[in-house]
Amino acid sequence: MSGRQMTLPARPAGPPQPSTHARTPSGVSAASGAAPGQARSNFPPPLGYDPGKIDTRPPLSHEERVGKRVDLPADAYLKADISSTFATRSGFNSEGTPTRLSVNQYPVTRIANMDVFQYDVALSPEPTGGVVYDKVWKSKAVQQKLASVTKKPWIYDGRKLAWLAQSVDEMRLLVDLDEERGRKPGGERKNAFHITIRPTGKVRLQSLRAYLMKTAPWDNHVLECMSFLDHLLRQGPSERMKTIKRSFFHPSMPGRELDMLLMAYKGVYASFRLSENVKQIGLGVNVDVSNQTFWKANPADKMIKYVINTYGGLRRDQLQNLDDQMITSVLKPLVTQGRYEQSEAMRALRRLKGCRFTLSHRPNETKEYKIKGFAFDKKYGPNGANSYNVKFNWRQQDGTEKEISIRDYMKERYGYVVRQAGWPVIETTRAGSFPAEVCNIVAFNQYQYKLDPQQTASMIKFAVQRPDQRKKDISASVQRLDWANDKYLKAFGVSISPEMAKTEAKVLRHPEVFFEKKTARPLNTGRWDLRGARFIEGNKEPLTHWGFIGLNMCVDGRAVSNFVQQFTNIYKGHGGRIAKNPYTTNINANPATLADELHKHVPQIVAGRKDLCPQIVFIAVPDKSAHLYERLKKIFECRYGIVTQVLNCDHVKKAQGQYISNVCMKVNAKLGGQTSSLTATKAKSHNFFIRPTMMIGVDVTHASPGSDMPSIAAMCASVDVEGYQYRAAVQTNGWHNEILTDENINTWIPTFLKAYKEKTGREVEDIYYFRDGVSEGQFAHVMEQEVKAIKKAFRERSKKEAKMTVIVATKRHHIRFFPDKGDKNGNPEPGTLVEREVTHPFHYDFFLNSHFALQGTARPVHYHVLMDEIKPQVNNLQRMIYQQCYTFCRATTPISLHPAVYYAHLAGARARCHENRDYGNNARVPEKVRDQVNNPNNLVAKHQDPTTYSSDWKKNNPPPRLIPMQARIHNTMWWV
Repeated sequence: MSGRQMTLPARPAGPPQPSTHARTPSGVSAASGAAPGQARSNFPPPLGYDPGKIDTRPPLSHEERVGKRVDLPADAYLKADISSTFATRSGFNSEGTPTRLSVNQYPVTRIANMDVFQYDVALSPEPTGGVVYDKVWKSKAVQQKLASVTKKPWIYDGRKLAWLAQSVDEMRLLVDLDEERGRKPGGERKNAFHITIRPTGKVRLQSLRAYLMKTAPWDNHVLECMSFLDHLLRQGPSERMKTIKRSFFHPSMPGRELDMLLMAYKGVYASFRLSENVKQIGLGVNVDVSNQTFWKANPADKMIKYVINTYGGLRRDQLQNLDDQMITSVLKPLVTQGRYEQSEAMRALRRLKGCRFTLSHRPNETKEYKIKGFAFDKKYGPNGANSYNVKFNWRQQDGTEKEISIRDYMKERYGYVVRQAGWPVIETTRAGSFPAEVCNIVAFNQYQYKLDPQQTASMIKFAVQRPDQRKKDISASVQRLDWANDKYLKAFGVSISPEMAKTEAKVLRHPEVFFEKKTARPLNTGRWDLRGARFIEGNKEPLTHWGFIGLNMCVDGRAVSNFVQQFTNIYKGHGGRIAKNPYTTNINANPATLADELHKHVPQIVAGRKDLCPQIVFIAVPDKSAHLYERLKKIFECRYGIVTQVLNCDHVKKAQGQYISNVCMKVNAKLGGQTSSLTATKAKSHNFFIRPTMMIGVDVTHASPGSDMPSIAAMCASVDVEGYQYRAAVQTNGWHNEILTDENINTWIPTFLKAYKEKTGREVEDIYYFRDGVSEGQFAHVMEQEVKAIKKAFRERSKKEAKMTVIVATKRHHIRFFPDKGDKNGNPEPGTLVEREVTHPFHYDFFLNSHFALQGTARPVHYHVLMDEIKPQVNNLQRMIYQQCYTFCRATTPISLHPAVYYAHLAGARARCHENRDYGNNARVPEKVRDQVNNPNNLVAKHQDPTTYSSDWKKNNPPPRLIPMQARIHNTMWWV
C-alpha cells in the first residue's frame, strides 16, 4: 500500500497472563479485570498450541489476491522474469452448424470514462485482526465524518483501500469502539484507534478499455481497474447478504438439511469476466447459482454430540447410548507410552474450528466469537482441560486477583451452573474460553471438509437443476442483486444489462463409432449400446488363469457360477477370448486379516505355478465401502501386480446383460484390448495427426480439506498410432504443489516415449499436452516449468525438438449454456461450441459441450490453448478434441472432458490407494486395526502418521513416495 501510518504511541497492554493459567474467559468485563484491547503477544501460547501448524506458504501476490475474487486473464500473472506469451486466436470455427443460445453472462453496457480516486485506510495501532478495520470504518464517528465531506458513496474493501468518485483531502480522527458500544471508558483507552484516510492515486478506467482493444498490454493500471470493479459489484449486495468468496447467501434463499450436522443453501455467484464482445464494452458479469454447505445453527454442546456421533470413531452400539457422561469419557485424554494424547473423539472436534457463535448466558449481547479450538494440554492430567481444571486470575473490584475455575466463575459471575463441566472448554482467539453449553453456533458457518458419500448424495439431489429451473433461479438472482437501483454502480457510472447475453454457437459434426461388424451413429442423442457389437480389439492373451473371489459370503456359489457363465458368454460375444473357467472361492475376512486371506488364494488361481501370474481377479464386495475398495486395489496392484475388477454383490446376483457388457469394456481395456474406433478398421487413420503424435494428459490431485496428505500427480500418455490406448504414471508431487516436479517429468517422459516406440515402431514427433486443474494464475508456471522440462526430457532421449500444442482444460467455472433449441432436457446437444461472448477478447480459448447430460445443467469444458507449435487448423483441433471424447474405453456415450485428461484424473484418484500411510483420518475404520489394514505383515515400513506432518517438517522433507506397483502392471490400463 502506498499509504503511511501515523507515528503514534501504542496502546498500553494489560499484564500478561501467567503461563500456568488459561486465558480469561470473555465473560469478564473491563471493570472486572479483562483487557479487551490486550495485544496478542502478551498472552502465552493457547492450550493445544501447535507450532507446526503455522502457515509457512509465501504470501499471495496482489494479482493472486485479486484473482481470488474476479476472473483475471493469464496475462495478469506474468512477471518480468517470465518470458512466456500465450497463443492468440487465429480464427473461428467454420464447419459446425450455426445455432444460438443464451449464456449466463450479463453484458456491461456502460462504464463512465472517468478516473476513480483511491484512498489508503490506516489504523494506529495496527490491529491484529481484519475485523477491527471493518468495525472502525462502520463506526458512527467515521461514517459521520465521511458524510460531512461528500454525499457520494464510498467503496471500501474491508481492510486497506477505499474508493470515491471525487477527490477529498486527507482525514484523521480517533475512534473508540468501547464508546461506540455504549461502554463508559475507564482510565486508559484500550479499544481506541486513530484512523487515517488519505488519497493515494487514481484508477483510470480507460486503461481497461485500451487492453480490451489490444492497444495496450496488461499492466498494474488494468489490474487496479478490475480490482475496483469487483469491489464496486460487491459493495451493495454485501450490505444485505452474507458474502462468501464470490457468492452471496441469505436465510430467505432455498436450503436443505443434509443431516444432523449440515445445511445446504443456494446462493448467488457473481463475478466480472472479460468478454470477446469488445464492440459493446468487452466486459460482463457472470451470474450463477452457488451451492454451499454450512454447519447447522445449533447449541455447541449439541453439535459436539453430533460430531462425535459422525466422526468420533465410536462403535455402532455406543452411538445408541451417547449421553453426557459417555461424551465426557470419550473426550478424556488417552495415555500412550506414558504421555497424554487427544482421543479420536477429541480430534474429531477440530472440524468445528473457525465456527462463529454467540453466548446464551449474555442474551443482550449480539457479538459473535470464533472457535479457535477445544482446550487440550497435558498439564491438566487424565480429565483434560475442562471447566473444573481450567483456571485464571479473576481481578476483583478492589484490585485484588482471585484464582478461579471457569465452572466456579460462571456460577459466581452469572449464577449459571455448568452442567457439562467435564467437557473441554472452547477457546477463542482473543476473548478467552467458554463452556460449550453456553455457546450457540450461528448460521452460515462454512463447512470446509469433504462430504461423506451420504452427504454427497444429499447435496447432489439439492444442487442438481434442469436448465429451465437454473435459468429461472439465475434470473431471480439478478433481480435480487438489483443492479438498476444499486447506488454504488450509479455513482461510478456503471450499467449492467438485466438480460442474459445471446451469442452465436456451432454444433460440430457427430462422429460415427465403429466396432467390428457394427457402426453406431449416436447423432444428437449422445448414446449408443453394445448389443451385437464386437470390440475393435479383444484381449491380447486368452483368459486361462483368472479368479473370482466373493468377500464375506456376500454371494453364494450358485450366483457366482451364473455370473461367470453370463460374463463368459457376453465377453466372447464382444470379441473377448476365454480359454478356461476361473478359480472361484469365498473368503471371510475383516480389515486386519484381508491381506492374509487373499494371499492364501492367489497362488491357487495359477494352480501353484510360480512362473505364472493371474491375468485378472474379479472380487465381489458386500457394499460400497471406500476403504475396502482402496485396500483391495493396494494389495493386488502393489503386492502382486494384478489387475482387478471389483463388483457389487447385488449386480453379481442380478447378472444383467447391460451391466456385464459395461464390465466387459473395463476388463477388455485392462487386458490390452480396444473398445471402439473412429474409423472402420484399426488400419484406417482418422487423419487427426500429420506426424507420429502422442496425446498426454496431466492432473494433480490434492488432499481433501483438513488433511495434510501430499499432492499426487498423474500423467497418462497414448502409446498407439491413433491415440486410443494409454499408459499411466503416478507419484507424489510435493506438498500442495500443482506444478509437476522435474523429477516426475524426467522419470515419466522417457518411459512413455519408449513405450510408444515399442508399440508403433516409430519415434514421437508431436505432442498434444492437455493439462487439467490449473487456474489462469498458473498458466505461466506450466509453460515455464512443465513444458520446458518435457521438451528437455524429449530432447535428451530423441536428440531433437518436440513440437507441442499445450491446452488447459478446466471445468472450474460458472459458465452455462441455455440453447434456444436443446436436447430433451433443455441442455445443448453434444458438440456445442462457443467461441464468442464468454471467451477472452484475443486469447485462443473456447467452450465445448461434448457430452449428453443425464441430469442437471450441462457444464461445458473451457479449453485454453497456451502454445501452438503443431498449428492444426482451428476446425481440425476442435473436431479432434470433440471426436476423441467418443473413444473413452469404458463408456457408451461421449464424455465431457478429453480422454487424456479424464484418464489422468482416474489414475490420480487411484494412486491415493497406493499412499504409504495409515487410514489415520478415517473415523469409520476402528483405530486398533488401522495399522493392520494398511500395513499387513509389515508390507511397508512404518511411517509417521501424515496427519502430524508439521509445516516446518514439510519445508525440509519431500512427502513419502507411493508404494511402487509391480512392473508387470504398468503395461495395462490398470486405473480404468
